[in-house]
Amino acid sequence: MKVNKVVRVSLSGGIIGLLTTNPRRALDNIIDKHNQDGWNAVYFSNHTDANLLVTALRIFVLIGTLGLWTWGAGYLVLFEKQRA
Repeated sequence: MKVNKVVRVSLSGGIIGLLTTNPRRALDNIIDKHNQDGWNAVYFSNHTDANLLVTALRIFVLIGTLGLWTWGAGYLVLFEKQRA
């Protein structure tokens, strides 16, 4: 029997996120970490916030930090492993 789990990879936004966040490295790090624990990555997709309140809050934080930082959307990764 296989067991599944979904992991969210969060990314930073704003100028700091633009300069310091590497989406490919973030995905590689999460996948490598879970592979060492016996999980296999099966699928990943972009994660976007569809909630209007969260989107408004992200914009408010971005304006409040003068464009320096806010949280980004990120990715969702599906992992599976064989149950012992």
